[in-house]
Amino acid sequence: MRGLVHHVALAFEAKFAFVAEASDPSGQHVRVVSGWYDGGWMDEPFEYDTSGKPCALVVERDVVAFPDALTTRFPEAKPAIEMGLESYLAVCLRAADGTHLGHMAVMDAGRMAAGEDDVAAMRIFASRAAAELERRHQAAALRRSRARVIEAADAERRRVGRDLHDGAQQRLMAVGNLLKLAQRKVERDDEASDVLRLACDELGEAQAELRDLARGLHPVALSERGLRSALETLTVGSNVPITLDVGPDELPDDLELAAYFIVSESLTNATKYADAGAIRVRVARVAKALVVEIADDGIGGADPAGGTGLRGLADRIDALGGRLEVHSPPGAGTRVRAVLPLAR
Repeated sequence: MRGLVHHVALAFEAKFAFVAEASDPSGQHVRVVSGWYDGGWMDEPFEYDTSGKPCALVVERDVVAFPDALTTRFPEAKPAIEMGLESYLAVCLRAADGTHLGHMAVMDAGRMAAGEDDVAAMRIFASRAAAELERRHQAAALRRSRARVIEAADAERRRVGRDLHDGAQQRLMAVGNLLKLAQRKVERDDEASDVLRLACDELGEAQAELRDLARGLHPVALSERGLRSALETLTVGSNVPITLDVGPDELPDDLELAAYFIVSESLTNATKYADAGAIRVRVARVAKALVVEIADDGIGGADPAGGTGLRGLADRIDALGGRLEVHSPPGAGTRVRAVLPLAR
């Protein structure tokens, strides 16, 4: 978009060239996504209301042109007055279905008469700008859709996990207690005692598997005790030393859940396949992002595209507007790093 705006400024020899994106089809509020002013880039994006300004007319007209006396016609256009701009040419930007997306405009301190050739050239530039804005809208809509799907799936996982924790796991614990009581009552019957001991062992295994299943669906500890405690439960029983460095900051629920699953999947991969001697986990705020990093000293050579776990994490991270990096050179360990924006 910047290259396009720069070319427009050069083509029209304009002091100010910009693309403004409307916050909604009414066009009453816009955000300048790219602006070239007086030989340099403006700080962007910045926003303003269109009321009382020439761009308010762009919603109803395909082309708006004022060759001179702009600030006389629009005394409320304070930015134009402050920037010394007196001429204006804008073309409406529309999506393929006709939805108003915003406008592309050029402004100058002197007179700027727009002939047919000028308008035709501006329309060509504007069509490219409209295509880019529409692509961004579609990408944002896709991210929102994916986020809704993930949110719905997380809600269902949370419900099932809670049901397992409060229902099946509690019943199994009760059965285990009854079996232990029965075992004490038949201690003199060696055969019956052996059968009951085996039943207790099998029940213990079933409880452990069910606990892991419930935790994989949705970690109850995360809801009850927070991210640090939930991650600590992942280290219990590990044969590989795991060092946790988790910041004390409170985080939005979706980021906490994403961080948990990133660590959980990475620890599973490291303990099963990496032949690691140690694993380090770090969760911290860095600038305006949450950084989740898991590093091991194992054999490396991990393929991010080789399994469904990391691909699923990549989808979750992308839906949150973040990015996932996997660095795993052969023989040099593996580092999984996710960066999740805190403000979206």
